[in-house]
Amino acid sequence: MNRKAPFNQFMNSLTDEQKDKVRAFLGCFQEHLDIPRSDARLVIADARNALMYLAGTGTDLDEAMHRLSGENLGGFYAHEAHAWYPLDDAAKIYPISMKFGRMPMFRLSCYLKQKVVPELLQLALDFTIRRFPSFATIVRKGMFWHYLDSVKRRFGISEDTGVPCRPLRITSVGFQSFKVLYYDNRISCEFFHVLTDGNGGMVFLKTLVAEYLRLTGVSTEGAYGEGLFDPNSIVRASELSNDFERFCPHTAKTGGFLGHAAMQMSGKLSRHTPCKVVQLVYDTRKLVDFAHSKGITVTALVLTLMFMAQRTSTELTGGKIQIQVPVNMRKFFPESHTVRNFSMYCSIDLDVGRIESLEETAALVTQQLREKSTLDEMSMMMTSARKLVRSLRFVPLAVKSPLARTVYGFIGDNRFSNTLSNLGNIQMPEGLSEHILGFDFVLGTCVVSRASCSMCSFGGNTVLSVSKNTKDPSFEEALRRLSDQLGLEPDVMESPFYE
Repeated sequence: MNRKAPFNQFMNSLTDEQKDKVRAFLGCFQEHLDIPRSDARLVIADARNALMYLAGTGTDLDEAMHRLSGENLGGFYAHEAHAWYPLDDAAKIYPISMKFGRMPMFRLSCYLKQKVVPELLQLALDFTIRRFPSFATIVRKGMFWHYLDSVKRRFGISEDTGVPCRPLRITSVGFQSFKVLYYDNRISCEFFHVLTDGNGGMVFLKTLVAEYLRLTGVSTEGAYGEGLFDPNSIVRASELSNDFERFCPHTAKTGGFLGHAAMQMSGKLSRHTPCKVVQLVYDTRKLVDFAHSKGITVTALVLTLMFMAQRTSTELTGGKIQIQVPVNMRKFFPESHTVRNFSMYCSIDLDVGRIESLEETAALVTQQLREKSTLDEMSMMMTSARKLVRSLRFVPLAVKSPLARTVYGFIGDNRFSNTLSNLGNIQMPEGLSEHILGFDFVLGTCVVSRASCSMCSFGGNTVLSVSKNTKDPSFEEALRRLSDQLGLEPDVMESPFYE
């Protein structure tokens, strides 16, 4: 079948003047492309498909070509790929610690009020990726460390099917370290943690969604600012910065990485990761009001519920439950603009025997959050990370990898029973947010711990996502039961099991 047949039929329906305009429109794309011929053909096809879609919806042809103009490609696809990026301090361990078939992956999703049009989403990605050059990369092996190497190619979208946060084939030549997926009204981005953290990933998703909405005809005038980039604006060096190096304090104190093995939930580990994702959708006002009535934060409240739920999810009566809580370092350094990793973590740990009433558990959790998520504590961990990286900088990668796999797979992951990563309230400009139903955030699972939790809020709802590494449902059932008893009554959505 001739793939150009629909476009030829479209061209035959136009006047001679319109045909000339369309040829000039496609010629503009061609002028901005100096990439392998196969990729260039795909980008040209993206332009044709998007134009046919808009014309088919009754959009004026001149207006459609204005929205879709090839000038939005800038020079990204015409410049040679010379740039490369050393991995930031948080990312260096990830690609050398994947012996167990696990990759640190996470997913960010935006739910629109209308079904996603793949033809427009693909072109939106073609336009957006140039604003994030550290994402337009592949992971390569160096002598001592992996690094990110720029590639000039077309990055494709895919329909969302199967298990979320599946490992990427980054060892394959040309494979990207992120994915853009769509399903019904959902746009999702999945990232290998080597590229970015949740905050940097959210900047990318919001920018992509804004560009997609612009192509549908939504005005983005005045919408761009901190946390939402104009795809046509200039990339700032500070956005690509390794801010662990830039802001790491000069202190001799270290800490944060050593610790004892944590108590794990019961349940046989699944062959698929995650084998199920459960989402509890809370009314944000109810959640905030209840937390404030107890004199605690929403994060402390959810952590308290997790500790209480996990106690019912094991038959062990001794040991510590330890929950990892990532800390966004940008809140301490507002001059940071990086879209790469800039998060550390603190460990909230309680003896299982001390987890009794909500009030008592919440008080213990709040105290630890207050003490362990300070700049001083995070600074000691940053210093430890910097010293560890520097101590290994001249050790060949072939020697580092087996050591890192052992440490990450058996010691690092064993330290935590669970994770709670909270991105907080997601902000979008009013003109764009009226087209959006919500956002969610899903963490991939770890090697040993049976669940990983993540949350974010938007438009009056807070979504707590629980990624499961076991089919045992006791943890999420306890979370739901405790929430209902407190009057929070979340809606619950579950993905199917994957055997």
